[in-house]
Amino acid sequence: MYYQNKKRNSTIPKEWFFFKPQNLSDNKNLSHLSKKVGVIFFNNNLSVNKFMKKIELCVKFCQKKKIKFIIPYSEFWGNKYRAFGMMVETDRKSQSAHVRKKKYRNYFITAKVHNFKEAFLAKGLADLIFLSPVLKTNSYPEKQPLNNYIFISLCFFFKEEVVFALGGVNYKNFKFMKDKKLHGFGGISCFEKNEKI
Repeated sequence: MYYQNKKRNSTIPKEWFFFKPQNLSDNKNLSHLSKKVGVIFFNNNLSVNKFMKKIELCVKFCQKKKIKFIIPYSEFWGNKYRAFGMMVETDRKSQSAHVRKKKYRNYFITAKVHNFKEAFLAKGLADLIFLSPVLKTNSYPEKQPLNNYIFISLCFFFKEEVVFALGGVNYKNFKFMKDKKLHGFGGISCFEKNEKI
């Protein structure tokens, strides 16, 4: 796995803004981000090429501000934009098999994990793991949060990966999760301007 040496974890942001380019408020929030916060551009329904062209100006903004960013998995666009990482879909076997063959790479493979089935698919594939949803979230109110036992078990399961909490997490409640082997957290609304204050 890339960057398995924990000493390199200092290069990985502890906070990640999950950015949806179709949300106008997200575009505004992006301009207020500190460069210590990473950005994950996530795509729900566009083809990769259309999506990457749509976020081109946002990527250039991140590059200019030296903000680390992660894009959907695409070697072409990852190399073109010099992405910090790429997000894989663990349920896409063809993609997962392709990524596993890449022994040498200069980017982080990232995955969202919602259960143990996905955890087994992501193990040995991804470097950065976002466990989700950790808490009740406004973005996906129909999804039940991981129960505490499963959440802690998944943290231990991914002891060789860098683990983040995602879903309903903010600066205040993350303070109570730090003892659960978490490197940091990801979110959307918690990165709105002045939310940290």
